[in-house]
Amino acid sequence: MKAFLSSTKHDLESYRNKAADALQRLDLQVGQMEVFGARPDTPTAASLEEVKNSDIFVGIYAHRYGFVPDGSQVSITEAEFQHAKNLKKPRFCFIVDDAHEWPVDQVEADPGRSKLKALVAELQTSLVIDRFTTPDNLAFKIATSVAQYLRQPLVPEVTGLREGGVVRGCL
Repeated sequence: MKAFLSSTKHDLESYRNKAADALQRLDLQVGQMEVFGARPDTPTAASLEEVKNSDIFVGIYAHRYGFVPDGSQVSITEAEFQHAKNLKKPRFCFIVDDAHEWPVDQVEADPGRSKLKALVAELQTSLVIDRFTTPDNLAFKIATSVAQYLRQPLVPEVTGLREGGVVRGCL
C-alpha cells in the first residue's frame, strides 16, 4: 500500500521526515517530492501522477500555501489535495495548532495566506482533521489515524469502483 505525503517543503521539513518515518513503520510506501527523482514532467504533473498512484493521501498544513506555478490559480499542495479528493482517495489531513508557536519567517503573507485560509476552511468542513504541534506529535497522530484506517476490515466492492476490487471501510 502506498501513501502520498503532501505539504509545503522547507517550512515543514522536519515534520515531513517524521511523518514519512511513521508511515514507513506502518509498512507503507511513501510517495513524496523528496524521492521523485529527475523526470521529464512538470512538478505539478509529477505530483498529481504520484497522488493517482497512491492508495491514501496524507496532507500536512501549517502557515504556507506553497508554490503556485505560472498559469495556475492554486498551489501544487492544494492541487494535490483536490486531485486526491476528485479521485476519492482516503484523505488524512493535519493542520498546525493555532496556539503553537511558529517562526515568523515561515508564515506566508497574502495572497498565499488568504488562499491557505480558504483551503483550511474546506478541509475543516469536508473532513475530520486533526491538529498537531511538534514533529513527534504529528508523527504520532498520523500513525494512529492511518493505523486505525488500516485495521478496518476489507469490504466488498461498492458500485462505481473497479470490478473485483476491495476497499477499506466506508467511502
